Amino acid sequence: MPYSEDVEKRIQSFDTIADIVSAMKAYAGVTIRKTEQIVPNVREYEKNVLFVLSDLIVNYPDLLLMKRNREKRIIVAFGSSQGLCGAYNEKVADAVAEVIGDKDVLFVIGRRLSSSLLLRHIAFENYGDSVLSVSGIQAALEKTIVQIMDIYRKNDFYNLTFIFTSLFENKAQIAIEQILPPDINRMSAMGPDKRTPFTYLHAEVIFAKALEELLYISFYRCYAESLRSENWYRLRSMEGASESIKKHIGELSSLQKYIRQEEITEEMLEILGSGMFYR
Repeated sequence: MPYSEDVEKRIQSFDTIADIVSAMKAYAGVTIRKTEQIVPNVREYEKNVLFVLSDLIVNYPDLLLMKRNREKRIIVAFGSSQGLCGAYNEKVADAVAEVIGDKDVLFVIGRRLSSSLLLRHIAFENYGDSVLSVSGIQAALEKTIVQIMDIYRKNDFYNLTFIFTSLFENKAQIAIEQILPPDINRMSAMGPDKRTPFTYLHAEVIFAKALEELLYISFYRCYAESLRSENWYRLRSMEGASESIKKHIGELSSLQKYIRQEEITEEMLEILGSGMFYR
């Protein structure tokens, strides 16, 4: 049977771990709140960009006649580089395994996701780190877009698709979205203005810039949504860890009391056995 001092050390160790878990929960909670404020605004801005594109397509239908190989596709999968987020990366990897084709080029974001894909024997040549905070989105975004556009231009790709995790009504779900070329059906459903817009620039120039803006804001949204979902998973993992730690501390505290009672009993028996009270 261990000594009460040994049990006390174990309790202190669990208390230290509990403090670390509490700090991680707080950080995850802050990140979730920040992204919750950002994501709706980004979605609204993205919607406005799509409105611009839909107006251009209705009034200048030749803009979408892109002479590219429609079978070639770039898939960008958003995961995490950090751990302790449960099945977050595994579910993204499962989605990639379902949709990836022989002619597709896979761009992976997140070291943990890359490990999950390699375990499934899914090869990829392009990789980027995930972001750790909202402030890190901008730098990662600019670097990733340069890499993606380099692949897009050189290899005559037609389709750019994102696979990421999104939160809806406090539930995480995998989203697969086609970013380029823009979804014509989605834009037509917006009910664009059929009156020809008056512009000072050529429609081709406006269309090209609008596409660039759509790519940028779509990347930003997916980074933000992925960061939000990752921390949503992590917060739940930490909540489970907190409950487990509390349970262990409670069990150890009960054990410590029991052991201490046994130690006191043994001490009393030793005192009585030594005849100390009869001197």
